[in-house]
This record gives sequence, C-alpha cells and structure tokens, in this order.
Amino acid sequence: MATRYWLKKTLGTSYPADPSDVLNTKRRLQSRGYYDEPEYGITEYPDTPMFEGIKRFQKDNGLRVDGLMRPKGPTETQLAAKSPRYTCTICGAKHGGVYSPRVCADCYLK
Repeated sequence: MATRYWLKKTLGTSYPADPSDVLNTKRRLQSRGYYDEPEYGITEYPDTPMFEGIKRFQKDNGLRVDGLMRPKGPTETQLAAKSPRYTCTICGAKHGGVYSPRVCADCYLK
C-alpha cells in the first residue's frame, strides 16, 4: 500500500521546498490528472504547473483553494487518499493503477 503522507515541509510558492516533497507531489498530481508535465520534464523544483495542479485539485475536492500543501493537512490527506495504491505487475513499484489496476504509467508508456 502507498505511503499515506509524504510531505516533510509545507509546500507553497513562498516556502523553501524539499526536493523529495516536490517530486512526490508532482507524481501524485500527475497520476490523478492534475499535473501536466512540462516540456522540460518532471524536476525536483517547484513550478507553475505544480501549483496550478494543486489549486485545481483543491477546487475539485471542495478544499480551500490556496495552492498550499501542509504535512498531514487536508490537501495532502485528500491527494494521498485518492492516489493509486496498487503494485505494478511489470516493475513492482507501488504506483500502479494509473492506466489499469495492474500497470503503472511508466511501464505502460514504454
């Protein structure tokens, strides 16, 4: 089963970002259709598409739309609850279920 919480620090435009928080957030947003990967790819740096995705996710889930994610806060909790929780049958990672309940996006797109 996927880790329920992943943020070490608050994630927002005015906060210093932890690189692993950024990557985990982008991957979870992308798996739910809220992060459009830019031309330069998924990086460990906060970017506008990530914050736009957070705001869209907040709006769609009836949360306060502020673009912030706090450790164990409502946005992280909702995103974690809606994230895929399957093991990919090809690579064995705990991120399957994006394209089917058994295959992750990375393996599907190879």
